[in-house]
Amino acid sequence: MASMVAAAGQQTFVKRLDTSSVMGMKGAVLVKNGSPTTCELALVSNKLAFVAANCLDYQPNSNILDTSSTYQVVVSDGGTGNVGTFKVASTQAHPKYNPGTFANNVAIMRFDGGDDVQWKNYIAANPNDWKNEFYVQRTYSGNTWAMPQVQQSSGAAPSECSAASPIYAANTVDFMCTDKFTTSAKNGTNCPMPFGTVYGVDDPDLAVAALYSHSVVVGDSLCGSTAVYSYYTVLSNFLEWGGAVAGSTIYLYTADMSYVNNNDPNYTMKDPTGDATISGLLIGGDLNSNQGVPVGPSSSSSADEPTSTSAPSIASASAAEEPTSSPEATTEEPKKKSNLTTILIIVAAVILLLAIIGYLLYRKFKKRPTPTNMTTQYNNHNYAVGNQDYAPEYADDYAPNRQHLDTNINMRDSYPEDSHNTYPDDKKYDGDLMH
Repeated sequence: MASMVAAAGQQTFVKRLDTSSVMGMKGAVLVKNGSPTTCELALVSNKLAFVAANCLDYQPNSNILDTSSTYQVVVSDGGTGNVGTFKVASTQAHPKYNPGTFANNVAIMRFDGGDDVQWKNYIAANPNDWKNEFYVQRTYSGNTWAMPQVQQSSGAAPSECSAASPIYAANTVDFMCTDKFTTSAKNGTNCPMPFGTVYGVDDPDLAVAALYSHSVVVGDSLCGSTAVYSYYTVLSNFLEWGGAVAGSTIYLYTADMSYVNNNDPNYTMKDPTGDATISGLLIGGDLNSNQGVPVGPSSSSSADEPTSTSAPSIASASAAEEPTSSPEATTEEPKKKSNLTTILIIVAAVILLLAIIGYLLYRKFKKRPTPTNMTTQYNNHNYAVGNQDYAPEYADDYAPNRQHLDTNINMRDSYPEDSHNTYPDDKKYDGDLMH
């Protein structure tokens, strides 16, 4: 009997699976508007599956799903046998899905897989269990399943993975990265093709662990690439969200009974902090219709905006429509700004220098002694020495009280004692005495 640890929205089983072969595990491909896509699904049961959010269509300039698009899920028996084609009843993308960076690139999909035969798949949740990883591609075309393509990986990510994808660099626990790929005939040429799903392997057990999210192609096209770095969204951190949205139990596989999975239904990835340092094309979603968006040091991406269809292809069109400036115009504008800044600095320095000179001259002339007039005048009761005015004081008998501020000022005339108090009888003092 299997041991079980229950959690909200998910259940953990420790058991030996019935098969250690990928061909013994059911797989699925998304059909959109009647045409098969390259998008694979991570099956949870005969009624529920995870799919990459960039495989879906959206209303213009929003993250709201375009309800005019129709979806079906085609399920295989693991090999070339077909279980059936089922209509999708409802789909919900992660609320924080970013079509520009491919953060939180997951959606939950409910479909009618019938009630005659019920089954469930396990999601490999604990990377510490995995001894190997199987990268798997399933292809459905013309009502026929091709034999699954499987490639084993040791799990070591190339060092270029972080340089090519900023979202991976910020969330290494939420992605798996590899430079391995399979091939697919396209336009008469065998082109590199990313895998659709990744399985965690604890020999002899295995379970689906991640879904294809996006790739960075070094070159001008997928078929003309010199390297391809592909990224796969690890599902374990999004299982609680998926179970809460679907109102259904999701089953986990782990060999460690002490393992505790993330139980946060609001879990989101971290935002990237920089740009890609490897130039190439960013592709994702249904690769049958995707041409890619330029990324890297020599390109600017406008893919942060939500798009009306599968995000990468429309983002590419948006980027192509945006006007771009020539290198000459780009370099000319900084030169003009630099020249204007230099002129303003020079003008400010000249004004400051003139102000300092003016201030020094003002201080110099202010300290010079004020020139004085050697003649003291009494005029209309005003006493002037140089440019200073003083009001004279008079006694009651009209005798002038003359106060000399400068001892070098001499009287022009000498008067006998008391002569200034003697007046003719027929004349009166007119109040004006001039020396």
